[in-house]
Amino acid sequence: MVKKTSTPSDPKLRNQAEAKLSKNKKRSATLPSTEADVQRLIHELQVHQIELEMQNEELMRSKAELEWTLSQYAELYAFASVGYFTLSRDGSIRRANLTGAKLLGLGLSDLIKQRFQLFISVTSRTIFSDFLDRVFTSENRESCEVTLRENGNAPLSLHIEGICESPNGQPKMCYAIVSEITKAKPS
Repeated sequence: MVKKTSTPSDPKLRNQAEAKLSKNKKRSATLPSTEADVQRLIHELQVHQIELEMQNEELMRSKAELEWTLSQYAELYAFASVGYFTLSRDGSIRRANLTGAKLLGLGLSDLIKQRFQLFISVTSRTIFSDFLDRVFTSENRESCEVTLRENGNAPLSLHIEGICESPNGQPKMCYAIVSEITKAKPS
């Protein structure tokens, strides 16, 4: 008895499979000539179907594990005790965590695409600019210490450590860890 299969939910994938099958039929136009050949072919197709079902189950398990891992990473990133920032070459904030947003005194959505330099005191901007130049031209970790611009509160001193990478051939990004060191600095 041949197991009835359901139609794939993706018509585009179905059309691609039909086109590939049609192409393969043109290459080998010979059909099984005996009942035994037909039975062997059916057996092979059933084995391949079971293999595909097993692979699909494994992919579904892997997908669930990946989603769980990603959610754990997202929580760790969002609620870490230090600020995390992803910066473009011009210092624009591409991504930040909650601690980083709190350090800069804005909400996460208000930070994105802002230039990090705008939050730094005028006296520390050259230091930060030099840091960006070094981190984007080096393959090493780079660091600097800057003071945030005063916004009605006492100024905060920050230690910034960053490294630059190109994820999957994308433009280089600086991944920076930002820690407040105000209390550690001598008055």
